[in-house]
Amino acid sequence: MSDNINPSTPAHGARRYQLADLTMAAGVPWFAVHVSDESGHTSSWIIRGELDGEHLRLQPQIWVPDAIQAIVSDSDGQVWAITSEDELITNTELGQVAGWRQVTPHPQLNARDEWYSRTLGYVAADGQNVELAECLCWASDGLLIGTFSRRLYRWTSGDVARLEHDDHVVGTLGGVNNIVQTQDAIYALGYAGLILRRPVGGTWQRIDGPWPTEAGAFINMIAGVEGPRGELWAIAAGGSVVSVAGDVTRTIAQVPGEPLGITRFQRQWFVSTLDGCYELPGDGDTVLIKRDILMGKAIDAGNCLIAVDAEPQHADHAQVHLWLRTRNRDAWLRPIICRA
Repeated sequence: MSDNINPSTPAHGARRYQLADLTMAAGVPWFAVHVSDESGHTSSWIIRGELDGEHLRLQPQIWVPDAIQAIVSDSDGQVWAITSEDELITNTELGQVAGWRQVTPHPQLNARDEWYSRTLGYVAADGQNVELAECLCWASDGLLIGTFSRRLYRWTSGDVARLEHDDHVVGTLGGVNNIVQTQDAIYALGYAGLILRRPVGGTWQRIDGPWPTEAGAFINMIAGVEGPRGELWAIAAGGSVVSVAGDVTRTIAQVPGEPLGITRFQRQWFVSTLDGCYELPGDGDTVLIKRDILMGKAIDAGNCLIAVDAEPQHADHAQVHLWLRTRNRDAWLRPIICRA
């Protein structure tokens, strides 16, 4: 992380680093890293990456004093993040827009870009809700926010995000884990077998999964990706891979490991698990690509697949799993993203 840090300021000890989220924006990877101090408080770095051969060059961009819950890019290649304190943060030039304030650069950071933030409230028909954001997705009509209360909100401008869909049930745990856009619909996935679908120009509707009704309360839908025919491919805890086309759902594969992410990479589909990386050939089978690595959420970064390291080996730095696959090279690497 030294590319952008003033080396004259010593690093603090006894801190724990953990990669929180990652996304692609304008063709390059971006990372949100949590830093937990001795008291248990979590702050975050946003770091820009660039692959140079086999080396991932890193440029820390901004530090925020709270935990970043999710990071995402918009269609213009700008980066957006939301924190545990409902701060919406972006590198979009919004300095002249009312309500936005410039984020103060960290004293150790030789800042290159300006970042802006504003506090969001979550509004429903009967008033304001207290929420904790879990995931983000930019759609054509605004920024969609999934929360731990299993609600969906949409933000377009101003200081409030408005309720889009409410699947909250008092006394139940688990929220919206992932929001996925395909060519003809947007899907939201979460606990209690949650599969929501909003077609283009339509409204949200709940889709029944390919399991008995009474089993739905125990199903955790983790993540999804657009499949080869524009349908949704989603993974559930326990390893089931579910296809959703319109309101038709079916189980198309069973991954042996516990899944944490699914992505398309170089025209193939892969599931990252606590056991390794599996390919989904599309014929109901699964193929083990890499064994004995603990992989979380993964993104397609062109010549490489980058995934969260689900079991950091050292507390004083955060790493990722990087699968570099070109005509001349096929290798798994484990670069450090951030360290004390």
